[in-house]
Amino acid sequence: MSSLGLLKLFQYVGGLTTAYAGYRLYNHLTFYLLPSQTLDRWRQPKRKPWALVTGSSAGIGFGTAQELAGRGFNVVLLGHLEAELLEAQSLIQAENAGTEVRTLVLDATSATPDDIKKSLGTISDLPLTILVNNVGGFPMKPPQIRNLMDFSAEELDRSLNINACFMSHVTRSLLPQLARNGPSLVLNVSSAARMGIPGIVPYSACKGFIISFSTALSREMAAARVPIDVLAIIPGDVKTQANTIGLTPGTPTAREYAGMMLNRAPRAVSRGWTECAPFWPHALQIGFIESLPNSLALRLLIKTFEDKKRASEEREKQK
Repeated sequence: MSSLGLLKLFQYVGGLTTAYAGYRLYNHLTFYLLPSQTLDRWRQPKRKPWALVTGSSAGIGFGTAQELAGRGFNVVLLGHLEAELLEAQSLIQAENAGTEVRTLVLDATSATPDDIKKSLGTISDLPLTILVNNVGGFPMKPPQIRNLMDFSAEELDRSLNINACFMSHVTRSLLPQLARNGPSLVLNVSSAARMGIPGIVPYSACKGFIISFSTALSREMAAARVPIDVLAIIPGDVKTQANTIGLTPGTPTAREYAGMMLNRAPRAVSRGWTECAPFWPHALQIGFIESLPNSLALRLLIKTFEDKKRASEEREKQK
């Protein structure tokens, strides 16, 4: 190829690259700047729809249940502490007269597939159209941020169960019901930790699993023409009762974040996305770190690990 032909090729490739970059920028800007969309796609014309939220007695899960109730959904709260679930139930019903709220008590760290199937069987009659797999965390005694070699086998199993296995079994069990009531929506809460943060290896790995699980399931539902939309949600820091130290100004509360998630999930689904970060500063932070060379990204992630470890230690001292 002549030098002139090579130059034209480079110009053509450069033009395509610039156009694609511009399209991606426009796509992401409009995602955050356009008005919120409703959850109408996942309502039923003759019956008030139901949503189930795991880990919903506190934090993002409780905020999500509150927001769903405020948007016209009856809600099933699933958690492991009955007293906290009953308190959450009372608060939601006090805010939303006429809203039905049920509770299911299950421990995500130890529930067997049979336990899950039996418990979910009690709500098989409901017109369930939204499932939010929110439960997750660090189910071990302090220090919760530690090297993998310092986990016991039991602690590792509990971490994998609460962050990956439980949501997989809940989803599997509810898919027939969601398909029957479709169109339905499955929101799987992942985390920016999916990038791989030292000190929380099992947690990070499970959050990466949630991304792949959601993408594969979304495509599987589309291939089988099953009316279930699946979307992974990627939060960064959110202010909850368990996460209050070392937060940057402007960090959203659990309910604020839940509102953003429900506002933006419909647009993400309509665009065929299988994952999204509803809060734009989180998306910016994640995109920035993932664009860095590995050596620089490693420095930032190690600093994140050290900051989180200090925050965890301070939290323990305050107890």
